[in-house]
Amino acid sequence: MAESEEMEKMKYVWLTWSNSLRSGNTYRAYVNSVDLYCNMVFGKKPVEITQDDLGRLRFSTTLNGFVKPLRDRHIKDSTIKSHLTAVRSFVKAIRREELFPDLDFTAVVSDALSSSMLVTRDVEHHEAISLKELKSMEKWLKEKKFSSNLDQELGAKYAMLIDFMYKTAIRITATMSITWEDFTLQNSPYGGDWAILQVIDKGKKLNKKYLTQKYYYELKELFYNGDDSEEIFGELSPHTLRNYFKEYNKMTGQHFVIHSLKAGAATSLYAMTKDLLLVRDFCDHESVKTTEAYIHAQKDPHTSGTAILTANYDSSKLNDLSKEDLLMLIHARPEIEGSVCAVASQLGKI
Repeated sequence: MAESEEMEKMKYVWLTWSNSLRSGNTYRAYVNSVDLYCNMVFGKKPVEITQDDLGRLRFSTTLNGFVKPLRDRHIKDSTIKSHLTAVRSFVKAIRREELFPDLDFTAVVSDALSSSMLVTRDVEHHEAISLKELKSMEKWLKEKKFSSNLDQELGAKYAMLIDFMYKTAIRITATMSITWEDFTLQNSPYGGDWAILQVIDKGKKLNKKYLTQKYYYELKELFYNGDDSEEIFGELSPHTLRNYFKEYNKMTGQHFVIHSLKAGAATSLYAMTKDLLLVRDFCDHESVKTTEAYIHAQKDPHTSGTAILTANYDSSKLNDLSKEDLLMLIHARPEIEGSVCAVASQLGKI
């Protein structure tokens, strides 16, 4: 195949592959990753690489020419793994178009572009925020002093924003575009009055969230200005919210970021239910493996597996506790409160 003809076909592969990327964020991330790899390893643009280039790829090429230089620049292994995932995706697109029929693509994808040398959970760049910590931050926001010319409910509105993101697992970009028209009120045949929210989140997926109507009306009381088409949180700023997280971290010594809300919600929900599939659906993940990465280790030693199994509790002693003692224990942990209330509601007790 002539070099110019080969490059034209590579351009077609590149176009087809890039058009297959579902969201704008994915497109930018994957294109930048493949550009970076081809520049560092081949010294070429992606559309300029040849069958000989790919055929000469080895595990050592990727390790010495890509992974090691990025690590030397203090790039995290998880980020490098994401780069290699994008490159493998592009190489698979070349294979689908049968551009290089004599190339051993299995060796390239499985060996030369392997990420087995990477430790992708070596550094937690943020902490998961617990329900108790969420309530503390909400209280801090509500009590925060603002200059007289600002909305005096601004702190309460930012508190409601983080509460909403925690309880829905919706990302900040999608949250900021939600309008009142995205809600539908419904009485479920299974019982309960619900406000059903349909929102486009990451990957252009349509996600459905069931909020209690009580929670919906709390939102409406704080934010509604008479226009159903307006963005609910439109007067708030993601940039300002990030600054509030930094300010709160400085005061408390925590390492929370906006993404700590979703990680914290996943962790708390799993602690309450031990249902990984339920948490996966709540987070809108396609893979349970992604969900597992969101569930952070519990800080409380009482919740560790060894502590639970070695404690050998005598549950019959609960019968000896007074009603006041039992209520005190239930209210001591938000996760326990939530679990008890959920079961009581299902049984029609509350």
